Amino acid sequence: MTYFSMGYWIIGLSVAVSVVGALVGFSCIQHSTRSVTSKFRVVWQASAAISIGGVGVWLPVFVSMLGVTVPGSLVRYDVWSVASGAVIAVLAVWAALAIMGRTLNVARLIGAAAIMGGGFGLMHFLALDSMHIQGSTTMAPLLFAGAVAIAVAVSAATLWFTQPRRPLSLLIGAAVLFAAGITGMHYTDLLGLEVDLATTSATPPGEDLFGFFVPAFVVGMLSLAVPISAILIAPDRRTSIPVRVPAPSSAF
Repeated sequence: MTYFSMGYWIIGLSVAVSVVGALVGFSCIQHSTRSVTSKFRVVWQASAAISIGGVGVWLPVFVSMLGVTVPGSLVRYDVWSVASGAVIAVLAVWAALAIMGRTLNVARLIGAAAIMGGGFGLMHFLALDSMHIQGSTTMAPLLFAGAVAIAVAVSAATLWFTQPRRPLSLLIGAAVLFAAGITGMHYTDLLGLEVDLATTSATPPGEDLFGFFVPAFVVGMLSLAVPISAILIAPDRRTSIPVRVPAPSSAF
């Protein structure tokens, strides 16, 4: 199996996409913790889930898969498995943020990180399982478990770091580390993917990745325009409870 058939620039693009998605998502999380109403808090959490789970995790995985080839075999993908992975990654982040709440709690952090990291692991399992070749593929259980452990650790660090108010410079650094962790998870799983070729097999079922992923990539990146615009125009709420100034009393 070849990981960089299109060149090593593909991993740079994958990391860059992950950094952008994570950075927007981290900013949305911080706005959600400062939202006055539960309605706006849910909107910010949904935006964070799409930015992190969809753009920060799912998109970069398949950007890098554009460079994955199997010499001697065609490679096709099951579109429904690929799409299901995107939905699972987004829902995992959303559920984790709902569990975390607005304040840092160790018990909630552990549970939320397990759900978020487990969702990323399931998404990646579906991503690799959707890959069809002229033959069969198997995943090494130990490396798959290692990839899930990396995903849980990245999720715990993300949820812990984004709870307090952080300056933009620290958020950028955290987004870079997040992207590095997701890349590590992805290639750990890929190293455990073994192929057994059967050159006499017919063309594998599914679709060519390039044909359906490029439109999905464009839509995914354009989806960041909404949360980015909201972040730029949102008021800076330093406290979630408005301060009431008592009216002066008149004396007669």
